[in-house]
Amino acid sequence: MCELSAVLAAHEGAGYVVAPAGYGKTYLIAASTARSDRRQLILTHTYAGVNALRAKMRALGVSDRLYRIDTIASWSLRLALSYRATSVWTEERPADNARWSALYEAVARLLDQGFIRRIVSASYGGLYVDEYQDCSIAQHGIVLKLARDLPCRILGDPLQGIFDFDGQASIEWTRDIEDHFERLGALEVPHRWEQAGANDLGSWLRDARTRLEGGRPIDLNADRPPSVRYIHGAADAQGLIQTQGNTCRYFNCAGAHKVIAIHKGSQEYKAKCHTLSRNLGGRFSSIEEVEGKDLFSFIRKVENAGTEADRLKEIIAFAKRCMTAVDANLPAGTRRGERVNIQANTRNPQAARMANAYLAAPNADAARSFLLALKKTDAVTIVRSDLFHRALGVLGKNALHPELSLSEAADLYQGEFRYKGRPVGRRKLIGTTLLVKGLEFDHAIVLDATSLSRKELYVALTRGARSLTIISRNAVLNPED
Repeated sequence: MCELSAVLAAHEGAGYVVAPAGYGKTYLIAASTARSDRRQLILTHTYAGVNALRAKMRALGVSDRLYRIDTIASWSLRLALSYRATSVWTEERPADNARWSALYEAVARLLDQGFIRRIVSASYGGLYVDEYQDCSIAQHGIVLKLARDLPCRILGDPLQGIFDFDGQASIEWTRDIEDHFERLGALEVPHRWEQAGANDLGSWLRDARTRLEGGRPIDLNADRPPSVRYIHGAADAQGLIQTQGNTCRYFNCAGAHKVIAIHKGSQEYKAKCHTLSRNLGGRFSSIEEVEGKDLFSFIRKVENAGTEADRLKEIIAFAKRCMTAVDANLPAGTRRGERVNIQANTRNPQAARMANAYLAAPNADAARSFLLALKKTDAVTIVRSDLFHRALGVLGKNALHPELSLSEAADLYQGEFRYKGRPVGRRKLIGTTLLVKGLEFDHAIVLDATSLSRKELYVALTRGARSLTIISRNAVLNPED
């Protein structure tokens, strides 16, 4: 690893490293950056990846002056908005993949400007791009432009390329990387599992990777170490759901350990994550999309409501999406958006008082206080903690800046959220392969291995450092691309 970090730090051209999951890619980037004498631009795709890189830099004592870490999306947006006249770009928050693709094309054109190239060269001494298998062709075009003026080292794993660009072309590793970049090396030691004392799991996953790369099946009944558990899932949908719920409900591990339950990455399975979390009574909290579609939908509904009563009902409807037993713990009048008289027999008097306060002064601080009162109710459990706390963050931002509309506060919060990254605070989580990619947990539960593609399966299998539980309708996994 030390030798490879020296190779990367000294490389003056455009090169790549093949880096399987858990083999020390983040450490390699940090160790290479520590050898630099000028600031490095380090780009990745997810905010989880940004957080992981920052944490590793701090752990290795790498000076802040030696790096700038960002996502490709955020860095591109910031550059385009900094030079609006030249980039001809003014959108603060691109609405969809098509607009993001348009942004990348605008940035690629911007990087052809001589003064921008001089600014980039003066600002950075080199470029690292993490998780390169997740680049779209448009993002790849930006990296190629940067590589004209900066030493460029890209790290990635073709077996983890699971992002869906919704019609946008993604890179093809052999065509776009191997044929145009110099191979600088490959990571070969499963550090994640060695450090967790789970060498048998690391060895099993290395063999599983070899099989997936070669298009060969994985037999869950053959040569499976104790750290890998196979649970047969029923063929019918209801039976499979019951098995998934029971596996999560009765999963035992050390109190401080973190657990992730993983579904397929499609929209259908995102909804299944929320449903399973609710069925488990909040024992596992579901992870939200970074884009915050449900958050912004809530904000729009509150702003578009015609009366204070309608706004309160929208807030209650949002609370019901995030928590259990909301209706059972509010007075009927409050649920109708009405002010209620607080009496000895009033259901949940504190939440009712906060609802009354909101109706009297419908502002962000009052809405936040009402939601917090619901959260503190003994019989209420949060099942979508990520969404709930992001809404509290927006309301808190609006309370601090009452001159802003709720939508403006949400945009400001989202911009900071994109920069800081999403903290993963809960100990037990449910998410899709797309949302958990790049994250590390002590234990992983693959909820329906049979439904996963070859690359999704590899991502799911490699999330747990200490143990792996696989629920599958078939004992032999032979996934398609």
